Amino acid sequence: MTCPSSTMGPPVGLATQRALGAGTPGIGGGEPPLAPTGLGATEAVGGAFPFPEGDVDTATGEPAQALATRSAAANWHNRLDLSQTLTAVILAAGHGTRMRSRIPKVLHPICGRPMIDWVLAAVNEAGVKDVTVIANPHHADLAAHLGTSPHRGAISRRGERDLNGLVPQGEGEGRGRAKVVYQRDPKGTADALRQIPAGDLRGRQVLVVNGDSPLLTAASILKVLHAHQEHEAPATIASVEDPTRDDGRIVRSGDGSLERIVERKDATSEQRTQVHEFNVGLYCFDGSRLAAELEKIKDDNKAGEFYLTDVFLHLKPVTVVKLDDPNEAMGIKDRVRLARATGVLRRRILEQCMLGGVTIVDPESTFVDVTVTIGIDTVIEPFTVLKGATNIGSECRIGPHVYIEDARVGDRSDCGPFAKLRPGTEIAEDVHIGSFAELVRTKVGRGSRVPHVSYLGDTDLGADANIGAGTITANFDGTNKNRTEIGDGAFIGVDTMLVAPVKLGKGARTGAGSVVTKDVPDGATAVGVPARVIRRKS
Repeated sequence: MTCPSSTMGPPVGLATQRALGAGTPGIGGGEPPLAPTGLGATEAVGGAFPFPEGDVDTATGEPAQALATRSAAANWHNRLDLSQTLTAVILAAGHGTRMRSRIPKVLHPICGRPMIDWVLAAVNEAGVKDVTVIANPHHADLAAHLGTSPHRGAISRRGERDLNGLVPQGEGEGRGRAKVVYQRDPKGTADALRQIPAGDLRGRQVLVVNGDSPLLTAASILKVLHAHQEHEAPATIASVEDPTRDDGRIVRSGDGSLERIVERKDATSEQRTQVHEFNVGLYCFDGSRLAAELEKIKDDNKAGEFYLTDVFLHLKPVTVVKLDDPNEAMGIKDRVRLARATGVLRRRILEQCMLGGVTIVDPESTFVDVTVTIGIDTVIEPFTVLKGATNIGSECRIGPHVYIEDARVGDRSDCGPFAKLRPGTEIAEDVHIGSFAELVRTKVGRGSRVPHVSYLGDTDLGADANIGAGTITANFDGTNKNRTEIGDGAFIGVDTMLVAPVKLGKGARTGAGSVVTKDVPDGATAVGVPARVIRRKS
């Protein structure tokens, strides 16, 4: 992965992407998604990180722990018994009714990336490349997002799907970031795995992850995989201790071994008050044993579903791996948990930025997507929102109250307060964007200034130019968006209206309140309504 601009300084934001699993490239390109790092990787691989937490590798500009986690994954897979091929299954076929949304639950965005992409990134960073997603056939958008061919079935104008002609239950499609297998009638997690042919499970180690677990890290997945290999158990699961949760509980027998997992709806009042060890929803199975046990599971529970956790009634012994961070067990069931997960991931992103040399004045009021890149010694003031493929250079000052999306800001530039840079905007080095300025699809040359209360849309602004307060480029004629060109060293008077398409040459000037509808030559001055040229360069 390379820095989007050679002038931008060390790619601190890119380091954030590497450490947290970014998959969306910034301006200038990127690499496939990588996943979150986290505590626990040392235990997973039986070694220590070569760098202290917070150190940045000078060769790559990324946090040293990100390098260590990736190295841990490589070392673990080098020791893996290759007679057992590792495959991952992500469960994402639920209706997500508690989200009350027309959007598939796992496609809801969190910090600049759909929920399922966080899970995919963690699985990929743990070294698992063969991934199958169990999806609902109603959710064509999910298959399209994963890069698979959309299945049959038309969308009505109301957004409802005609189920006639849908692919048969269990039929999958690939050719994307993950293979997709459809669970036509979601009847539980065990039923979801039944959609995969038993022959595809036998002779393999099968990692199973819930698709609504965006806080899960690659380090925790490695921890489970390592324990599964070390103990040679037919099944390994992850758990957390958290007295505040009310999810699937791990019930242990007298000798401390796992007896069974009791789902929330089936838990007794005694279990609710006394059992505080919960199932994370992260498993690794011997695929042959799993395939055999799946056929034995019944739906004799209050939900009338086939629970994957019921395999542990017969699949023994089971290795239980406790994770340190209870947040990793958070499954997104509704928008309340979505907001909580967003807060956790937002803090992770901001911490990586700060460890990489970026000053975040108030993390509680700052919002930065995982896809954003920020250079060292940049200061982010409170109430700043940085979204999408935004690239902020080094030694910049952004904020307060600034919104930037899919835009680039060069080194030593400042933006704000109360400014908005919309998609397609590129700000060069040493530029000042001041209060209440809005720019969209606009390029600003080095050293130029847009100090106050201005709108520049579809504009090419040269170097060392000055835009007076109240200047507007009228870029939309009711049908088309037209461009405005302003040359190097131009001086635009206050309250000037530039009616596009129009071109102002190098060193051109406008008087206060001018309405410019025709081109202004190099060095000329235009004034009036409509503006006329009163002085030309000799």
